[in-house]
Amino acid sequence: MVQYAHVLAGLLWVGGGFYSILVQAPAVGAIPPAMRGAAVAQLGPRQVFYLLRLGELTILTGFLRVVVSGRGSEFSSLESRWATSLLIGIVLTVVLLVIGHAVLKPNLKRMLSLGPKAGQGDQAAAQEMAKVQDRLKTVGFVQIALGLVIIGTMVLARFS
Repeated sequence: MVQYAHVLAGLLWVGGGFYSILVQAPAVGAIPPAMRGAAVAQLGPRQVFYLLRLGELTILTGFLRVVVSGRGSEFSSLESRWATSLLIGIVLTVVLLVIGHAVLKPNLKRMLSLGPKAGQGDQAAAQEMAKVQDRLKTVGFVQIALGLVIIGTMVLARFS
């Protein structure tokens, strides 16, 4: 059960990132600017909350998975392909979660605070908002790439 919970949480986390960047962001970008702020204000915080909680659940169930497997002692030597690939995956997973908390969440908050100002015609706010959106897009693609590498390391560990 722990393994299924771990895999499901991880796939929802990485899949949610794919959906956010490849489907939702372009759709929100196509909404007329006057209506876009309300959509982002409703979607953004829920989306970030969902993704961060899934990341935390993935890490927790991954830890439990190692404990339940009884193979945790293999980390002391890192001589097995399982331990090495799992360790790489763990480090990248923590990096991915830290990016969510340290970059994604504050930039979304910044974008939400700039939205009303930009909507009222403040050009400086509109320019900064465009930069924040570009930053979020870049971070999203980095998260997708990390997610794919993490999945690859977990598959390698699973079949080791």
